[in-house]
Amino acid sequence: MRLILIRHGQTASNLAQALDTAAPGAPLDETGMAQAEALVERLGADELDAVFSSTLLRAKMTATPLAQARGLVVAEHVGLTEISAGDLEMRNDPESQLAYSDAFVGWLSGDLRAKVPGGEDAQTALDRFDAVVQDARNSGTGKLAVISHAAMLVTWLAIRSNNFDPTLLSPLPLNNTGVVTLEGVGSSGWKLRSWQDRILD
Repeated sequence: MRLILIRHGQTASNLAQALDTAAPGAPLDETGMAQAEALVERLGADELDAVFSSTLLRAKMTATPLAQARGLVVAEHVGLTEISAGDLEMRNDPESQLAYSDAFVGWLSGDLRAKVPGGEDAQTALDRFDAVVQDARNSGTGKLAVISHAAMLVTWLAIRSNNFDPTLLSPLPLNNTGVVTLEGVGSSGWKLRSWQDRILD
């Protein structure tokens, strides 16, 4: 199975650096809509069996043009939503940003129970994301596009892929509509094949 992970397009919350993790979330802005449309051409050579999306509005709006171009219907899954910011929801002050960032660093370092006040820990988020992906894998889906969110996607692929290199995040953070591809290994493993425009060995 080939998995294509895609971060949603740009929103006003992204520009404001607000911790926007709850439903329904901000819609795509004009730039974000253009990014979503551009995905159709960027992934033009990829024949997709399915397009999955988080239930948050920005992810659904990003997924729709891609699915329509392939003659598919977006399948929405709550298990693909962003890792909750809890009590820090919609805050953009430096202290809140640092608290969420510290939790994120903890997740990538293996502390899967780290979380912000009132928020969600990474283990809970991984379990729900895993369930969606494994169901697709068990159903025989060959190539799946998943539109989700930065912290959720990076945490999942960092923990679940067998060749993730944290230094990838320094020169190339996961941008809006950034695309990451993984190849299934065995019954449940994953190997990272590309990080945005960089092909990996």
